[in-house]
Formats: sequence, C-alpha cells, structure tokens
Amino acid sequence: MISAGLVGPTGRVVGVDITTEQLTKARRLAAEAGMEHVEFRQGRIENLPADDESFDCVISNGVVNLSPDKQRVFAETARVLRPGGRLSIADIVTTRQLTEAIVSNADLWASCIGGATQHDTYRNLIEAAGLTTTATRVNPYGFLSTQARNASETYGVHSISVLATKTHR
Repeated sequence: MISAGLVGPTGRVVGVDITTEQLTKARRLAAEAGMEHVEFRQGRIENLPADDESFDCVISNGVVNLSPDKQRVFAETARVLRPGGRLSIADIVTTRQLTEAIVSNADLWASCIGGATQHDTYRNLIEAAGLTTTATRVNPYGFLSTQARNASETYGVHSISVLATKTHR
C-alpha cells in the first residue's frame, strides 16, 4: 500500500502472497482506500506470477529467508525486472553458518532465523542471478524470544537492507 502512494495513480503495484487469507485482506484494504492501481496475485516467490521484464522494482521485507531455494528466488527477481530495474530488500542473514539444530528448529524458522543464509552467500546469490549490489546496510533489529536472541548472538544473525540493480539481460 505504501508503494501505491509512491508510484502515484499512473503507476502500478503488484503484491504477491501465497495465502488466500492475506490476499483477501490486502484486496479489501486496497478497495477501501480506493487504490485501483494495486493488484494482488497468488503465488510463490520462487515462481512469480509475472511476465519477463515486467517490473521496474521488486521489494521484499523479511521473506526470502523463509524460502529454502534462495537461488531460485533471486533468479525469479532478475527474470521479472526490466534492465536497469531495482531490487530493494530487507532480510535476516548470519555471519556464521547455522547448525542443523538451528535450521531444523521450527521456532527459529518462525523467528526468521532458521532459514537465514550467511551474509556473503546471500550477496553472492543476488549477484549470480545477474543483479549488481549497489548498497548494503545493517539494520537495527532485536529478536523477542530468548532462544532467538541466543541464536542471534551465537551466529551473528542480523537484519540487512540490500539495493541491487539488473544491469543486463
């Protein structure tokens, strides 16, 4: 909805979610706000419901770490971006490799830690997809549960924002 205000009435915003409930809520809120240039599509981030090179910008906030196939997520992002298009993303990453005990812990997946990738690997996946990272920033972020805080301290789990551009086809 914030993006809709930024692109103005002549722009177009497409939201993607896998759940019917979230899509229903988003569509209702957009209709109530009179945002006719906002569309919501059901789909997965590993297989975006969009044509090749159909977007100027892809944004994501804390979702990629929930995907087991991050390489596919970034390949899809590159596929739907026009040349010169931008990826603007915030996500959870680590400084150290997570153990199997962390990765297989459902509570830590729900805390967005279990699926976190090492920061360097994350950036390499973005670049391997044909995107060029232009800025990275560490964000202030605190985990609520003691288990998540402990994993964060042990493995250097933190939030980052990344800006990248598609420089070629």
